[in-house]
Amino acid sequence: MERNIAQEELNKQIVKNTLAKSAQDFTIFFKDLFIEDIEWTIAGYGPVAGTYYGMKELFEKAEDALYQRLAKPLAVKTIGVWADGNEVFARIKSASEAIDGKPYGNEYLYIMTMKDGKVVSGIEWLDLDAYYNIVNRIQL
Repeated sequence: MERNIAQEELNKQIVKNTLAKSAQDFTIFFKDLFIEDIEWTIAGYGPVAGTYYGMKELFEKAEDALYQRLAKPLAVKTIGVWADGNEVFARIKSASEAIDGKPYGNEYLYIMTMKDGKVVSGIEWLDLDAYYNIVNRIQL
């Protein structure tokens, strides 16, 4: 299969631009880039790890548990973005403050499958210990 370098570069630029737009509020990344019926996998172990079907399920069962515990939006810094075919790889660091005043930070590696300028599926690796720490520490 012949590589479409122009499409790879376009996909990579779309992700970079959306990450830049989301630098002070990471929820923008999901809302602007993911299709509504996305298939998204959080790799690892524990209650939040698994595959989600649609943005609604992803946020209700995984993302909201974190965002409800933050005192301010989750800021992100892009470490790198790479593309291969319709796959875009992004390495990201995040930082915020929890509602109990303690810092929250994490690191992520996303592999996203792009179609028509949107993410249609993907997999996410993150430090689940940091995620579970804040979720278990702060009872809502």
